[in-house]
Amino acid sequence: MIGTITKQGSIVEKSGDLNVGRDDSQVAAYIREYVLRRSGKVAPTASPTLSELKAKIAHLHTPLVESVARRFVGSGEPFEDLVQEGFLGLLSALDNYDPERTAQKEPARKIKFSTYATHFVVGAIRHFLRDRGKIIKEPAWLHEISVKVARTTDALTVELGRAPQSIEIARVLNLTEEAVDEILSTRQTFQVSAFGSSSEDNDSTVGLVDPEKIRSDKHVTLRLPIEDRIVLENAVLKLKELEQNVLFEFFYQDHSQTEIAKQFGISCNYVSHILKNATGKLKRIMGEADVRDRGRPGGASSALTCSSTGLLAPAHTLSRFGEALARSARENRACALIHIQVKGLPERGLRRETLLYKIGDVLRNAIRKVDIAGRAEDCPNDFLLFLPQRNEEQAQETAVKLENLLLAFGAAEGETFLVQVGVATYPVAGRSIAELLAKACSGEQFPIPQSKAVQPLRKNLAASMVSGAVAASAILR
Repeated sequence: MIGTITKQGSIVEKSGDLNVGRDDSQVAAYIREYVLRRSGKVAPTASPTLSELKAKIAHLHTPLVESVARRFVGSGEPFEDLVQEGFLGLLSALDNYDPERTAQKEPARKIKFSTYATHFVVGAIRHFLRDRGKIIKEPAWLHEISVKVARTTDALTVELGRAPQSIEIARVLNLTEEAVDEILSTRQTFQVSAFGSSSEDNDSTVGLVDPEKIRSDKHVTLRLPIEDRIVLENAVLKLKELEQNVLFEFFYQDHSQTEIAKQFGISCNYVSHILKNATGKLKRIMGEADVRDRGRPGGASSALTCSSTGLLAPAHTLSRFGEALARSARENRACALIHIQVKGLPERGLRRETLLYKIGDVLRNAIRKVDIAGRAEDCPNDFLLFLPQRNEEQAQETAVKLENLLLAFGAAEGETFLVQVGVATYPVAGRSIAELLAKACSGEQFPIPQSKAVQPLRKNLAASMVSGAVAASAILR
């Protein structure tokens, strides 16, 4: 359900449509309230909380962010990624916007938040595209040959009724198969269209070759002995239904990951995640797994990583945190533990699995290689991070960054997440994982206010996870 605003300014529940009418005066009131709360002029326990206000403001500006993101569709990046980056810019604008300061500098000109935020949204998307190397221009000769390959691919697809193979394209263009493969590989490094290119410009779009549309012999079905085929069929039956369907479409129907994503209504990243996980499961079932996995009691349940998110599995999170804390203590270095609770996730189903995977992806991409991210045991919507060599100020900056990333992701997905974040640093907040966990889960050390209604839940959560941390500490000793 998505909260919308009525003409009277009250919030009602409405599903689906994000582009509903809104009361601009109420939006302005939310922003004023957020600025006051951010400055500390309002009691931290007031409701709605800072996090709730931030989520509401982001949701109500979805049309603005999507409108700006559409200007950059010619970049070749997925629209949902552009929207997510745009929301990060919006949240950055929210953290910097001060209507009183603006009015003092220019009394005759009052800048609306939407005008102010637009510059941040545009800047965030441009920065994202620069980081992805999308402003690199390809050589003219490569663009010309790429256009020819693309047109030939389209023509052969119509003529043959299927995607052509590289060798078939090579024959038409009087090239070698290796040359066609090299062109396709090199072409992925460049992007023809500039930021403002129109999708109606044929020269900008015709050269965009999708290498996955070129058939290859990589996935030709092997003629296995009957015994191996029986084992394989039995192994496939042990997979989830979605995993079976994705494997069938990819390996037997020769569909690209993009086509599979559209067919099942999921993201390309999630299709890739399913393929990797499903093939890994088949290897384990058929006896080709790593010796360490084969010899570990408990099978798949004792895997180091969580299959839903790719983060550290709950059973291993606290023990890894304990090891990292012990190293920090020996080196007399500060470190921090961050607890994140995402409220508003679906309780079950494909949508939940998709969102969990994407949340894991957001967290993995946002932290350093030395940081550790994992799932919380018995708390399916909670995530834990351990940050070595991070003092209190640095940890709080990271926590705010993670909160904004998750809120931006949720808004881009059309979800109204509420993200609760808590931070505890060693040695200020505690000297054991149990003590740090208790502080982080209660939110006592983190300046972002938490609502009263959430506090009992968080304290119970802390108690349940602390018991696991105490057990892990005992084992490590």
